[in-house]
Amino acid sequence: MISFKDFWLHLSIKIKLLTYFFIVIAMISLFNLYLNNNNYTIIDQFDATMTNYYSINRLLVFTEENKKSVTKYLREKTEQDKVNYELQKKEIMRLISQLEHRLVSLDAYFIINAIKNSSEVMYGKWDQAIEERGQNISTYFNAYYEGERIGQYMNTYVEDLLYISLQEGNELYNKLAKEAQIMRQISILLIIFSAFFAMFIGFLFVNSFINPIKKLADTSMRISAGDLEVEEVTIVSKDEVGILADSFNTMSLSIQRYVNDLKEKVVIEKRLHEEELEVVRMEQLLKTSQFEALQSQINPHFLFNTLNTISRTAMFEEAGDTLKLIQALSNLFRYKLRNQAAVIPLKEELWMAKEYIYLQKSRFKERLTYEIIVDERYQMVSVPIFMLQPIIENAIIHGIEHKVEGGKLRIKVTSRYIDKKEIIMLRITDTGVGMSKKRLEEVLSFKDSSHRSIGVSNVYHRFMMMYNQQGSFKMMSKEGFGTCTEFKFERNELDGKI
Repeated sequence: MISFKDFWLHLSIKIKLLTYFFIVIAMISLFNLYLNNNNYTIIDQFDATMTNYYSINRLLVFTEENKKSVTKYLREKTEQDKVNYELQKKEIMRLISQLEHRLVSLDAYFIINAIKNSSEVMYGKWDQAIEERGQNISTYFNAYYEGERIGQYMNTYVEDLLYISLQEGNELYNKLAKEAQIMRQISILLIIFSAFFAMFIGFLFVNSFINPIKKLADTSMRISAGDLEVEEVTIVSKDEVGILADSFNTMSLSIQRYVNDLKEKVVIEKRLHEEELEVVRMEQLLKTSQFEALQSQINPHFLFNTLNTISRTAMFEEAGDTLKLIQALSNLFRYKLRNQAAVIPLKEELWMAKEYIYLQKSRFKERLTYEIIVDERYQMVSVPIFMLQPIIENAIIHGIEHKVEGGKLRIKVTSRYIDKKEIIMLRITDTGVGMSKKRLEEVLSFKDSSHRSIGVSNVYHRFMMMYNQQGSFKMMSKEGFGTCTEFKFERNELDGKI
């Protein structure tokens, strides 16, 4: 009777490898299946909780919108409002039905029944009011206000249901957190066990397969080094490795006469292979760069085509204001994409600022006025790109917008000579609500993450970087009076040469 050892020695390498890999993969697969199953269970539970939150919130939103629709219909008696009321009512009843099937706790059951009953009574009253309004019965508002009163109770029930759902979600989270802690410990134990088991399988693999291969490799290395007087390689197994060892012992006797030709051939093949790889890599890089270049042209091209299409439509429809607004917005985008340099002439910055203020004036109308005082000889002064727009935006949004009567924005550029050097002074002043001393310090600390502070910080650092920390940046503000931002910098040889 053949022993297991003899049977194993006569097995092919393919069968041995498949056996080893099957054992390891089966163990890892079972481990991953167990973890994934638990993860999916947790995800499903969280998904159900979030779905409940979403449905309850939608119920609140639709109830409020439904009230607006019925109120508008009773006031204006438009058929579309009645249609909206019916559609929203169906959606609300559908959401109540969904929650009735999803929430199974006793408290939720009673509250959902209360919501269901109150909604039926409320819609009965509102349907009566709509019918009486359609028949021009003057007392229709009695049924409406009765339904509104019941609707307030219904909203209270929905809020209670949301609170219960949040409580249940919190309890579920605590439960899942404990289970996750346990799963973490189990995972660590399984990983340790898998590591030791894989090492054990690897040890068997080395003894039965790798060691004979290593013996053949060592002998072949000696032959490749020029030592052809090697002893015969003896391998116990009768698989492909054993056959290979017998063939190796036979061929080693005739290798010497071919060794020089073989070395030369290997060198040539290696060189050709490296050249082929280099060609393939260069072709791939070329394709990638071409694709990225084409892709970079898509978004701006699409944006400008879209804006042009909209502006032409506005022109055909004789919507002059809309046309001007679209053109101004298009100019702003084109300004940024066209100007790739970090430094531009002041006149271009002023042009862009005017376009931006025009867009804001369409919103604020007469509440926003502006004045730009710039002498012609300052038009070619070099400034960082987008230096004015963030400051102007802050002045309008955070200053003038919050003032009921609006305010005025002024941009003024002057200069004076100090030690035979012409110093340019650019001031942006607004008559908005201003800032407190504490708030001004927060903005100028550049540590605040608000939109205003980020914009000021960006402008400050680019301005100081351009003038090698030699420029001067100040911001002064007083509550109720407005804010003034001042840039001071020396006129340099770049002016007029950009």
